[in-house]
Amino acid sequence: MTVPSEMLAWQLYGVGFEKFGKDDKPAVLPVPEPKDNELLMKINAIGLCFSDVKLIRAGEEHPRVKVKSLAENPLVPGHEAVMTIVKVGKDLEGKYKPGQRFIIQADVYYKGEGWAYGYALDGGMEQYSIVGEKVLNGDEGCYLLPLADHTPSAIAALLEPWTCVMASHLIQKRTAPLSGGKMCFVFACDCCQAKMGALVSASQPAEVVLCGKVPAAFEADVKAAFPTAKIVKSEKPEGKFDDIFLCGFGGEVSAFHDNFALNCCINLIECGEGAAASASVDVGSIHYQGWFFQGTRGKDMSAAYGRNVRSTLKKGGSCWLSGGAGAMGQMHTQLAVLSPDGPSKILVTDMDDARIANVEKLLGAAAKARGAEFKLVNPKNMSPEAFSQLLKEFAPGGFDDIVMLVPVPAVVSDNAKYLGKDGLMNIFAGIPAGKEAVLPMESVISGGARYIGSSGSRTEDLRATLALAEAGKLDPETALAAIGGIRDLKKGLDAVANAKFPGKTVILPNCPDMPLVTKADLGKLDPAIAKALADNGGKYGLAAEKVILEKYGC
Repeated sequence: MTVPSEMLAWQLYGVGFEKFGKDDKPAVLPVPEPKDNELLMKINAIGLCFSDVKLIRAGEEHPRVKVKSLAENPLVPGHEAVMTIVKVGKDLEGKYKPGQRFIIQADVYYKGEGWAYGYALDGGMEQYSIVGEKVLNGDEGCYLLPLADHTPSAIAALLEPWTCVMASHLIQKRTAPLSGGKMCFVFACDCCQAKMGALVSASQPAEVVLCGKVPAAFEADVKAAFPTAKIVKSEKPEGKFDDIFLCGFGGEVSAFHDNFALNCCINLIECGEGAAASASVDVGSIHYQGWFFQGTRGKDMSAAYGRNVRSTLKKGGSCWLSGGAGAMGQMHTQLAVLSPDGPSKILVTDMDDARIANVEKLLGAAAKARGAEFKLVNPKNMSPEAFSQLLKEFAPGGFDDIVMLVPVPAVVSDNAKYLGKDGLMNIFAGIPAGKEAVLPMESVISGGARYIGSSGSRTEDLRATLALAEAGKLDPETALAAIGGIRDLKKGLDAVANAKFPGKTVILPNCPDMPLVTKADLGKLDPAIAKALADNGGKYGLAAEKVILEKYGC
């Protein structure tokens, strides 16, 4: 396999799109030579994601970026990558060989530390990429997953975002306090009559911290229940906790944000009859840190656990996909529509008429065939009062599920008002950690409302999605909206940032001069491409990709 001496690569040199590339062009770099324990990969395809836009806008401040100065150590973004081995380091000979094709699980962990591909490690927005020890021998083994020959590279590049969508409906929340974890009880007054209850008393925390106006009887119960735990009394919480109980605080939640650990269960305990206020909550950390708010109105703290811990859409329920016609939103919408165990009422709202029309064309017939009520609405086309009335009429008791695909805290706050009893809001859109939204705490404490979120996916999730696609049980091609070569990559990211296409954009780095075009216009590039698409029912497939590679490949 011939490897050139130079390659094109899009590098990020700082904060903002003006720091992405040089004069809006990719850099010309030497093709690197793999070390003994490395592989040199040819990047076949790279999907563009709004996460890439957020990375470019944040620069060194992005939590997954390792370097302190991108000006001194520029980064190649791109995490939705498909690649083929072209050179094998001598220590890896026999285990790998040129020609093997893979997709990569971008959430790389090595010795307990995150080294995300395209964030901490150079990613796929270049023609060739080095893959080394962290990817090949990470904490979950090898983060490269073999790809079947019959899967086109541009379609394989859609599997990682599809996996993130599917993984967001597989989130598992604890139904009991973390064994061996850190637990904290904070009391607003010493008259609270709440007790730990059987579930909490049976847990085995390593450390328990008692804060505020702790009732004497409760302190005695803690010492009796946890004889081997380290028990500390403090005026206020210090450090982070796996399980924290806020007793009598109502909406005063934000003061404790610094005390919530990764995947923390925040228990809001109200044993009186007073109404709990709404709370300003770091919704970005629900998405990125897995914070889980639960609660109970009563004297048994254990009753907070185990209620409404689902993450799948409620079978036969009412579902609202806010922003559900965008690139990632239509994947969520497709799952809701096509799942035989999906909701019976599906509302999709989006601020773009063209994207709404696209989703109607893609999924309207399938929703009708399943017998689901399927409504698509652009809120811009109606008054706020009329839109609110529409929501109430579509789900009179409130929605069972709201999937948030709009990364705006104020929209989260507005939409949360429409959750029903035991309703679930999946905050899929990546709102930055630290950004707060006002959420109704009474619906959490008494109504069982829950808010969940997730970032990325695990290797087993990607493997499962790959198996579904290769078996024909998932059609990722429906998400493809545009395709182009590496010189037009920045144009593609601008399209992502400004929602110009009704779906995903994929770049073929080794087709450098291929113009960025929509899937609908792809056939205009060459009659042979048009024929290949027509022969495949209008869908992008191996035949079309072969013609593209012959025409534009290098």
